[in-house]
Amino acid sequence: MSNRAVDEPPAGAASARWSRMRATRPPRAAALRRTQLDTTLARLEGLFGFVFALLSLPALAATAGTLKPEWAWGIAIGIFGSIGAALVCSMVGRGIRVSMIVVAGVFVVLLLLWPFAVLSPTAALGRQPWLWYVVLVAIAAAAIALPTVWAAVYTVVVPLIFAGLRMLPSGGGASWQLAVLDAVYVLLLGAFALIVITALRATASRVDAAQTTAVARYAEAATRHAAEQERTRVDTVIHDRVLSTLLAAARSSSPADREMVVRMAERALVALQSADAEAEGGADLPLAVLVERCRALADTLDAEIAFEATGELGGSAPARVLEGVYTATVQAIVNSIQHAREGARRSITVAGRDAGESGGFRFRVVVADDGQGFAVAEVPADRLGLRISIRERAGSVGGSVDVTSAPGLGTRVQIAWPAERSDEEGSGS
Repeated sequence: MSNRAVDEPPAGAASARWSRMRATRPPRAAALRRTQLDTTLARLEGLFGFVFALLSLPALAATAGTLKPEWAWGIAIGIFGSIGAALVCSMVGRGIRVSMIVVAGVFVVLLLLWPFAVLSPTAALGRQPWLWYVVLVAIAAAAIALPTVWAAVYTVVVPLIFAGLRMLPSGGGASWQLAVLDAVYVLLLGAFALIVITALRATASRVDAAQTTAVARYAEAATRHAAEQERTRVDTVIHDRVLSTLLAAARSSSPADREMVVRMAERALVALQSADAEAEGGADLPLAVLVERCRALADTLDAEIAFEATGELGGSAPARVLEGVYTATVQAIVNSIQHAREGARRSITVAGRDAGESGGFRFRVVVADDGQGFAVAEVPADRLGLRISIRERAGSVGGSVDVTSAPGLGTRVQIAWPAERSDEEGSGS
């Protein structure tokens, strides 16, 4: 289905309501998000860390004469290999945290093993260990990969270890004053990097929380608005038909008046029954309304959420059906943002097709990601997000939910209306 068809306003009585939905669409979220921020920080760390290591090659070459050849190669491979692997992981968006932990861990191990790498205890006197030039790279990697408390511990412990090494003959045999000065210098720079990273993450987390709350409130407000419209319509029927009939009955004084009141009462009962039926089923709205709201949802969350509308979507469905499917979709994408891995690709697809001889129009909304996934059969009974927020919301309007997921293979949530028959589910349709 083309975007033009979706963006055209529906004809008939639903046009005004659809226009109000478009007018109250929540604004596009800011670009700052926690997952995007973590990915950007990891890429900066990998890129600049590798550049710093390359710039320190002259210092490594000058120090190589004081090291055992196998150790010199091992140290160079360990540092450049771990930083290079972190750079690659950050660019592809996978294994970022593990690669950063490896960088921080390799640095500490090499720092502790440095005394064993020198040719003799006195060979390195007066020379600063080459690891000095990449110590901030290791601290920044720890700040990105570890929880704040453990990153702070790492930021304090590494300068202390380096100060101890500097006072050893294998570390240059520096005086304690110079060793302390080096440690304080590293500590200050490392603490600054940790504070900046922590502050940016806290800000991004608050933005994510506010964004999620805004989407939930938007969906709730839309539900309340629809319910209020239905209430207003029923109240109008009662006021215009029922009360008029009662007043006419009270004033009737002749058989002709009473006959007219009976006809008025019949029309009032018909109007009330119609209002009740519409309140239960909801006035029909074009499927373009659901498509537009799902498109707005993908735009609002601003993560890497692809949107696609396919198939025949020119029909209509009861308003309460569209509302129920949409709120279930909101919960599904929120669950994906909360539980999928960092940098996961997400998509929302609205697909429609003729139901053939079944007599109804069928459409589906599919929310998918390539995140870490989970074992569907092992979800605890007290986890209400999947069971109530998605399954029961869809089921309450005659729809069905099919969740496909496995650890490491992502998650796919399909919301179908009308509910899929068992034979279709078995065929995977």
